Amino acid sequence: MSKKLEVTIPAKYPLAATLTLPDSNLEKYPAIIMVHGSGEIDRDSNAKGLPINAFKELSDLVVEQGFATLRYDKRGVGASKGDYYEAGAYDLIDDAEAAVTFAKNHPNIDSEKVILLGHSEGGIIAPIVNDRNPVSGMILLASIAEPLAKTMEWQREQMYKEIKSLKGFQGWLLRFINLEKKIKKMNDDLIRVVSETDEPVVRYKGKKINAKWNRESAEVDVSTSLKNVKCPVLAITGSKDVNVKVDDLQKIKELVQGECEIHVISDMTHMLRKTDLEFSMSKILNNTKKIIKAPVDQELKDIITNWLADWKSNEVKKAEMIIN
Repeated sequence: MSKKLEVTIPAKYPLAATLTLPDSNLEKYPAIIMVHGSGEIDRDSNAKGLPINAFKELSDLVVEQGFATLRYDKRGVGASKGDYYEAGAYDLIDDAEAAVTFAKNHPNIDSEKVILLGHSEGGIIAPIVNDRNPVSGMILLASIAEPLAKTMEWQREQMYKEIKSLKGFQGWLLRFINLEKKIKKMNDDLIRVVSETDEPVVRYKGKKINAKWNRESAEVDVSTSLKNVKCPVLAITGSKDVNVKVDDLQKIKELVQGECEIHVISDMTHMLRKTDLEFSMSKILNNTKKIIKAPVDQELKDIITNWLADWKSNEVKKAEMIIN
């Protein structure tokens, strides 16, 4: 059985985490640090009402391959200190960097064999952290290769296209009430409210908004950091991921300097599960809670397992070359 240690990552606000070590007698292990997507997400990648549990499943998977894993509750979530709503994009990057520093300094982790695994927003954070504290490998799940603001604009355009193409009474009704115009106005209003203040948190239509995160996320361009990535990279996106562009996989491969293996998994969504639904933003998003009842996709797990086996083999070869 693996050994699970409850640890605290020293950061601006201490981050509660689980360090899982394989069941073996090695003194040091290669490690995988898992970086969350957006939202109030804990170390297992669960949010209130949305138990994705992807990091727990993936941790169990890779620990069996001899990797240690480090999973932490996001700032202000679970047992971690701080305020989630006051955290900006750069704060989340700082926290992920603190996790890398903690792992590299831990007596049971080989500091030269640390991999960052990022899902969604975590795939933006991982390359930026690598700029500050280089890692030995990177796994990017459902990630992007452009500014987040540009991807969010693409998401809205997909939504507008769907509204225009919807048939029957529902389609007529949405067009009659001019839903597209209402969505555009609401988005413009929210951007204005967020940009006109320096406060970390604002209220918009009675809802708490993490304004600092919104402002800073608009500044971040992951493509700049992807150009600096020299370590091996595995990038995977599902063909039915309505949150990111599948074409960004090829862009990631072109941007990074290291070896990059990319995969498009047929029928997989942003939640890392497959669906039989057609590629429709509204249908897939509305069925998210049903989709996540299934385990994380087995094809995804197999690809990660095979890539990690190759990564370990290459690390052994590099060590032998140094010795010889």
